[in-house]
Amino acid sequence: MMQKRKVKAADIIPFAAFIILLIFFAAASKGKMLSAYNLKLLIEESIQTIVVGCGVLFVVAQGSIDLTVGVNLALSGVIGMHVATMTGVGWLAIPVSIICGTLVGLLNGFLVAKCKVPSFTLSIAMLIGVRGIVNFIQTKIGIEYVPDDLRFITTAGFRFTLFAIILVAFCYIFEFTRIGRYSQAIGENETTTRFIGIPVTKYKMLAFVISGFLAGVGAIFSMGSVGGTSMQMGVFLEMRTAMAVFFGGILVTGGSSAKFYKVILGSLSITVITTGLSLIGLSDSQYSESIEGILLLIILFVTIVASRTGGRKKIVEKTPHTKEAGAQS
Repeated sequence: MMQKRKVKAADIIPFAAFIILLIFFAAASKGKMLSAYNLKLLIEESIQTIVVGCGVLFVVAQGSIDLTVGVNLALSGVIGMHVATMTGVGWLAIPVSIICGTLVGLLNGFLVAKCKVPSFTLSIAMLIGVRGIVNFIQTKIGIEYVPDDLRFITTAGFRFTLFAIILVAFCYIFEFTRIGRYSQAIGENETTTRFIGIPVTKYKMLAFVISGFLAGVGAIFSMGSVGGTSMQMGVFLEMRTAMAVFFGGILVTGGSSAKFYKVILGSLSITVITTGLSLIGLSDSQYSESIEGILLLIILFVTIVASRTGGRKKIVEKTPHTKEAGAQS
């Protein structure tokens, strides 16, 4: 007899949070939030965060963190666009950006998995160091614009098509392949995962490579949305991505709390907050940042409580069956 899969309270929270926020800001903005223009804007502004967040998900699922995605995106975009400009071959910006992002991810993975550098410490060091490199390069070469033969990346058709491909591909990889399953297993208990023969070092490196790869893809979206490079490329993206992941109800310990759909809902929720605050006249940073921080704390608190409650219920449910089995024997 097939067992019915139980829906956990912690898995419902991201949906509930998104719906509540959407209804609240729709009411507070007197319906402006639900206009066709603002709904389209909501999706467009969430795309880059979702794409980069899909990569960070693999790292967070293992109980680590990658806060280098913003500077990685900026470095990848700047180098990719400069190569395209120097060679006169616009399409080269795409593979060069992706390769650059992947190499940075590989370096991060090597330092974390092989050299045992804590991911948070590495992230802070890379965040400062790589941003300095990006600023130096941009100061020397200046802002560069998308060449004519690369204009297709600025079109909505290209961006949404690439976005759909990324979503489908990485949803499948995370939810239905061993890469995703092993990443969650490492987050649940790394020692046990290593003991049963799973190559933990390999999959830790792979998680950072995926994160770097999607940061490189994110650079393409960034260049397409602004029409080139800018001094603001990737600024605060790592914080926005981390907030989207955790706002979606994924715990910092990763494990089974890491779900693909949570990244999407978390990203959309963050955009709903920023767009909603703008519509009701509270877009100033002192208001928006405080409100986002408070809401994030509330969501994390509720998620943790729901996860612990679910764990206790499992133990209680198992106990009577154990006793019953003992009595029958």
